[in-house]
Amino acid sequence: MTRRTDVVVTTIFEPQWLDGYLQAIEDNDQKDWVTLRIICDRKTPDSVASAAAQAQARGFAIDCPSLQEQEDYLHKLGLAEDFIPWNTDNRRNIGFLRAWESGAEVMISIDDDNYTLPGSDFIGEHAVVGQSSSACTDAQVADAAPWFNICERLELNTPAAVFARGFPYAARDPRHCAPLRARHGDDADRMIAVNAGLWIDDPDVDALSRLALAPRARQAHAGAVILGPATWSPINTQNTALVRDAIPAYYYLRMGFPLQGLKIDRFGDILSGYFMQKCTQHLQHAIRIGSPVAEHRRSPHNLFKDLYHELAGIVLIEELLPWLMELRIEGDDYRSAYRSLAAALAADADRFTGFVWDEGGRQFLRETAACMNRWLDTIDRLG
Repeated sequence: MTRRTDVVVTTIFEPQWLDGYLQAIEDNDQKDWVTLRIICDRKTPDSVASAAAQAQARGFAIDCPSLQEQEDYLHKLGLAEDFIPWNTDNRRNIGFLRAWESGAEVMISIDDDNYTLPGSDFIGEHAVVGQSSSACTDAQVADAAPWFNICERLELNTPAAVFARGFPYAARDPRHCAPLRARHGDDADRMIAVNAGLWIDDPDVDALSRLALAPRARQAHAGAVILGPATWSPINTQNTALVRDAIPAYYYLRMGFPLQGLKIDRFGDILSGYFMQKCTQHLQHAIRIGSPVAEHRRSPHNLFKDLYHELAGIVLIEELLPWLMELRIEGDDYRSAYRSLAAALAADADRFTGFVWDEGGRQFLRETAACMNRWLDTIDRLG
């Protein structure tokens, strides 16, 4: 299936990840319909733009706008420069907007420390988005409980239970975790709107888990999992594909907001994934988890610094997710559903009280809702 596909990444490291993606695209004859959108930042080395230019010379479709070109692009869209802050993962939103504007039918978001596996068809395996869930003949279903832990699909180096970053601590009990079952003939036939790929080596877990367990994934289990209509799982922005219709609900949330003496960070993708997932469930679409598998060669991190930045997010989602799960939204497409969600977020901000829910915490929700609406307004202007 040759649908126009855009791969979006933001990076501040050397482009060691790039060759693997180019090789996979070339090996699978995908150069004519796949575009790599590399969004640089102020910390990005010049070698990234050089590598992008070399790939272009080899016939690959590469979009690697300079910093000035990014500023000009935001100005053209009527967005203030600080709407997408420098030196943050939020920069990938520029790639998302350019993918939408280009007419991409499939958008894949990756991190610059995710590497393709030799011989894999990374793009082709993500092409499952837009297909019917009934076409996933090898898939099992996760339902009968509100949560599914995607780390169960990994063969790990520890017998301890390991949960993906963003999985609520209140749900880390077997009673809350959905078992897997075979598909039934009476399972609803739903469009796969999102495909979340897995990772080997360093799984995407939070700093608490890394400090306590230091998990490593030797391999991922074969076969896919389809989440049930009311079963949730964290979805990040690394190795994740969306069908075009879902892109308006995948705004990467802005981080850095002070909450009760902390600063929320490293949860922009997690909150984005949950908000998009709410819209997917509302529209009765499906989320698939499984292939393609990437190797996560995690870039250098100070785990104690990560923990400091993650703590506010961990506390926030513990209390926000129950509200989100019970919330009723309206709309018959992703744009209207996402706008309904933004309205509810702003309207209900004052109801939250507790550790991080001082006025700063509630203001974070209001400002997030305002950014979501500004994002949708931009999507609407682009068509």
